[in-house]
Amino acid sequence: MAKRFYKAISIIGLFLFFSTSAFAQQDTTDTDDDNKTTDKDLRGFHIGLQAGTMFANKYNTNLYNGYGLDVNGNQNTFLNSFLYQQIVNNYGGGNGLTDQIAIALKVNPGQWSFDESCMPINLRYNISLQVGLNTRYCFDNKTSVILNVNATKLTVNGNFNIYTSGTTNSSTSGFQGAQNIQTFVITGGEQRLISQLGVQRVLGDNDKLNFFVEGGIDVTLAKFLKNQAIINNLTIDLTPAYTLPGYGAVRQHNLIGFGLGAFAGLGINLTLSSKYTIQLVYNPSYDKINIGAAAKYTMQNSVGIRAYYNF
Repeated sequence: MAKRFYKAISIIGLFLFFSTSAFAQQDTTDTDDDNKTTDKDLRGFHIGLQAGTMFANKYNTNLYNGYGLDVNGNQNTFLNSFLYQQIVNNYGGGNGLTDQIAIALKVNPGQWSFDESCMPINLRYNISLQVGLNTRYCFDNKTSVILNVNATKLTVNGNFNIYTSGTTNSSTSGFQGAQNIQTFVITGGEQRLISQLGVQRVLGDNDKLNFFVEGGIDVTLAKFLKNQAIINNLTIDLTPAYTLPGYGAVRQHNLIGFGLGAFAGLGINLTLSSKYTIQLVYNPSYDKINIGAAAKYTMQNSVGIRAYYNF
């Protein structure tokens, strides 16, 4: 993991070096030439807001696949999975309880089944809104140190199946004895807070519109929020399983965690005046989202628009 992280840092460093070097001949090195290209002095502290979208890597959706984690933080087996326990034992008529699954499916008890082949697939994060507070300190009109704090709330969607057979007690009943596959949705919720520290470099000498690059390190705080399975009008909450005795360490280490990563950026810089700047930015990052059973470094992507005010 460490080798991958240092490799990412090296790639981002080289990217920034060659990007700025490519425009070095266009940069003026004396004050008189600088004054010819722009009369705006951007030196000082800038504060701004960002709004955009996050495209999260689907790797961490494994935390929401219905298996859940055991008290040691490892993924459960099928028979111990939260989804199986809830569907078959708690809501499915186990322990002498009412078969709420049959009611939700509009079949008779005994006319449905759930096995390992029914477990969730195709889990992915939905595109999410990302907002944040962005700051920078400009040493001159081109180079600055940036510190950003961005937040996003992610949702996860996937599908699982239940087999039904026999005549249903609805008006759309199937053939007697036929086996059907019914597909339902499993969802998850997650929060992330991403802090970025790095360097930003504006490229070119246009008075208003230029490209810019940036890069540095980031820290991502990720937090598991919820996990639910929905069968027609029946919602089954899988989250309370983590409140059972013995899950204290899991809640502390597998459902919330910090991960160190690296980010880069490329975008368009629009200088409206010495006080106001707008940026359109694309940020790829190589992050460890440190929740779940086996966290690892993966690529995340986001795009956004920033508005800076120069104090």
